[in-house]
Amino acid sequence: MTLLNIVTDVKFWVLIGLILGLTVGFDHPDAGTILMLVLIVQMTLSLDGLAFRKEDFKDDAKGILINVVCCFVINTGLTLLTGLFFIEDTALWYGWVMLSAVPCGVSVVSAALLMKGNTKLAVLSLTVIYLVALGLTPMITHLLIGSAVSPLEVLRYILMFILIPFILTIPLKRLHLPRIPKVIGINLMMMFMIFIGLGSRREYIFDEPQVVMWIIVGCLLRIFAFSIVFTLLLKKMNVERGAAITYISMGFWKNSGMATSMCMALLVAVYPSSVLPCIISLVTEAAWFAILNALVKKIWPAPVEDLLATTN
Repeated sequence: MTLLNIVTDVKFWVLIGLILGLTVGFDHPDAGTILMLVLIVQMTLSLDGLAFRKEDFKDDAKGILINVVCCFVINTGLTLLTGLFFIEDTALWYGWVMLSAVPCGVSVVSAALLMKGNTKLAVLSLTVIYLVALGLTPMITHLLIGSAVSPLEVLRYILMFILIPFILTIPLKRLHLPRIPKVIGINLMMMFMIFIGLGSRREYIFDEPQVVMWIIVGCLLRIFAFSIVFTLLLKKMNVERGAAITYISMGFWKNSGMATSMCMALLVAVYPSSVLPCIISLVTEAAWFAILNALVKKIWPAPVEDLLATTN
């Protein structure tokens, strides 16, 4: 494996983040603010180059609606169902609620590209989902967390995490960044998120290993087990493969980085362990994508014409 293959592999950066977070730690009073800046940089790089026409929304209306349902019904529902097993621990329950309330990760577009899915549908759905999140994320947190977090504060952070990256992509487009530097930059930001999120709660992780293990089990069930069943179900139903890839991504990939940042900003002062479901989900999703990519190639390979289109 060449050096370029290593630095463009997200698993490498996830591993570095895990090692640094658990060994060095990140005990900094402004950890939440630093994490927010890291997330904004990552989202800006991820959104760079995305383009669509207004007419596309009408043409792909059905697929977009299904993806919204996958994100805020299937994904949110499974996350809340997992969180119910931790409801007696208020801090952990609040963390699961925050994770359930955020939209899907922007990397769903990369997933569609790498797994030969419908990239245009992924871009359009992502745009609509983030607009829907402006209303749904504050509403979900208010209904399930109540006065512990102000819905206006949640809305403020959601606006910041959505609008700032979209605005920053305007001047960024003029730089015409090549794909490789962007991939390295996105992965580097992922490493920093894991390092900061885990590192800031290192003592709790070592003090409560059994609780952390159960959170990992919950994330594995929510993400791995159900996504495999969902993939096989879509294939059996003869759903068009390109669209199905986006349904799978939106249905199981949360913006765990956003949830982690919001927990750090709004909850950890009173509920320090609330960030754990979010940061563990972030690590699990990175591993899930690598494994799912390989699994889908075996159980549901792309049509030959799609493969030829990507190589020509």
